[in-house]
Amino acid sequence: MPPELTVAVVALVLVLAALAFVVGLWTGHRRLRGRMEELHGRVVSLRGDVGTLPDRMAELTGHVEALDGQVSEMAEAPLIARALVHPRRVALVLNPIKAEADTVRERVAAAVREAGLPELEVYETTVEDPGQQMTRDAVAGGADVVIAAGGDGTVRFVAEELAGTETSLGVVPLGTGNLLARNLRFPLEDLDACINTALHGTARQIDSIDIKVETTDGTTVRNTFLVIAGAGVDAEVMGDTRDDLKVKAGWLAYGEAGMRHLPGSRKEISVSLDGGAPRRRKVRSVMVANCGELTAGMDFVPEARFDDGLLDVVMLSPRHVGDWIRIAAKTLTKSRHEIPVMETHQATRCRVVLHEPMAAQLDGDPIGEVRSIDARVRPDSLRILVPAADVPDSAAAPAMKPEAVPEEHA
Repeated sequence: MPPELTVAVVALVLVLAALAFVVGLWTGHRRLRGRMEELHGRVVSLRGDVGTLPDRMAELTGHVEALDGQVSEMAEAPLIARALVHPRRVALVLNPIKAEADTVRERVAAAVREAGLPELEVYETTVEDPGQQMTRDAVAGGADVVIAAGGDGTVRFVAEELAGTETSLGVVPLGTGNLLARNLRFPLEDLDACINTALHGTARQIDSIDIKVETTDGTTVRNTFLVIAGAGVDAEVMGDTRDDLKVKAGWLAYGEAGMRHLPGSRKEISVSLDGGAPRRRKVRSVMVANCGELTAGMDFVPEARFDDGLLDVVMLSPRHVGDWIRIAAKTLTKSRHEIPVMETHQATRCRVVLHEPMAAQLDGDPIGEVRSIDARVRPDSLRILVPAADVPDSAAAPAMKPEAVPEEHA
């Protein structure tokens, strides 16, 4: 090939290569510019999204709060709350001699079925065993809730076995006094409402009181009570109230017995609080209380609370009718003003030595004459199901008085 042609070919190749380079550079520039414009658009869009982010977060927060409110409303609705939180297995300890015993058995069983729970286990109390072994059998059978259906006595024996356990106590009050249920604001006139509370009520921890008494024959008996124990005229009234009158007149029957026992002489006792030195008193009655309200709404011991970790010791020393009137006036008016014939103290333990035997009672049940009483509180030892609007918080209860029992008044 002539040199001129070779040079021409080489020049053509170089021109074509240069042209291809220029075209490629131009095409790449266009693509890069397109991508830059696309990226810029995305950046602008992202800036817009960032600008609306606070509003979106506020909107999302509103949705979350609304959803939380709806969930709370659902959880607080009675039927749904029962479905979310209910006992797995329920047992009924029933006093069969109560007038409404058969009705209670049927309605509790129906309520258990309606709640979708396993079949109700029913245990009937007897004269020989008012509920202790029945409660032990119920717990051994896997009961999460044991319902005591009867008076304060039945409730006391069931509670004695449940104290210190994780098993809950339900209460269907069928007695005359029903002091535990009264103090816990149970709807006493509505049987179905009480059954509903026993199955689906609010769980609450309350104190129980362990008590040891020495009988006249020297025997030591240990029990647990929830409401009030005492020796003297209160026990005499409980033991002498006519059963037929209780059926006809209810709690008014206790008033009739009380009027008959107002006359009488004081007896000497020695009281020791929290291990302190014993102090002598002459009394008609000495009581250890875990709550303060009696029948007819009488607030006998306003300071007493179920969950304050304290027991309340009350000593009555009236000498005549006028003193009884002063005690009645203080109780009925709910006055916190102290009067000499009604002495009250708080402690975690109380020991009372009776210088001569006195009739005694536990939660309204007469237990015969005793020579001494030794009671101590077990804080938060009993889990009980109560109505949603139960008794006030124990923060309102006063602290235990640090001073010792004062000298005997004149």
